Amino acid sequence: MPPKNRKAAPNFYTLSQLKKTVAENQYKVGLALCGGVAYGVAQIGVLKALEEAGIHVDCVAGTSAGAIIAAAYASGLSVSRIEEIGIQTGWGQLFSFRPSRKGLVSSGPIEEYIRKFLKVENFAQLKKPLAVVTTDLCSGEEIIFTNGPLDKAVRASCSIPGVYTPVELEGHQLADGGMAENVPVKALKGLGADVVIAVNLFGHHQVFPPASNVFQILMRVWYFFVQEESSWRENADIIIEPDMTKFDLFDFSMGKEMIAVGEKEAKKHIPKIKQVIQRRFFFRPEIYR
Repeated sequence: MPPKNRKAAPNFYTLSQLKKTVAENQYKVGLALCGGVAYGVAQIGVLKALEEAGIHVDCVAGTSAGAIIAAAYASGLSVSRIEEIGIQTGWGQLFSFRPSRKGLVSSGPIEEYIRKFLKVENFAQLKKPLAVVTTDLCSGEEIIFTNGPLDKAVRASCSIPGVYTPVELEGHQLADGGMAENVPVKALKGLGADVVIAVNLFGHHQVFPPASNVFQILMRVWYFFVQEESSWRENADIIIEPDMTKFDLFDFSMGKEMIAVGEKEAKKHIPKIKQVIQRRFFFRPEIYR
């Protein structure tokens, strides 16, 4: 039994707090998966390409839709099973229509979705280290989960403000991580990654047809806001940017096709990824085999 006066590890950290908890370069190769609503499923194609190339990912970070895929990958599910789940996923599994003063819909079903498909309840049960990025609507700070209940962390990361009701937790009002860091490179570096592979689904400018409802308007405001944030680029070693402009941001029915686009784009970067890994660990072969 641990000493009674020893404090339990918190479930979440600010970015500066996280950096103090992890030894530098502890996890070697990391993968940052971004938010992207329906586009998010394309990142499964990136996982397929990395697996086929024999590139081992030691830790992952995810924001919003990327948090769902990162959590699935960290849970130990096979990439083929993640692909199967991704193709079957639709809006009905990710929200319930419960308008309130704080949002149009509830993100509660996301918790059930995580428990049902991942069969994991807590970060401690994961096979790989995982950072899930959320935003505190009270302070604007990036709040990163690395411990505690997995379903609630992923739910908070997916809760786009104005659309989803924010998640109330320990005095914080948590919402979509994309407001703080849509491509979670800083969180991944804070987790301890030395080589950072980043996926950005908003690298190609999207022009939408006129919106027909307030839901689409709010989602597009979020899209254009997170697309402009680019500070993460300076800390990424490899940036994979599939061109998603021919797809609808809100249409999950094209999952198979989006995965193929993500895989094709990732394969273009495999030689560079291998080159960066080789150079980075050339004088430290004992830590990367």
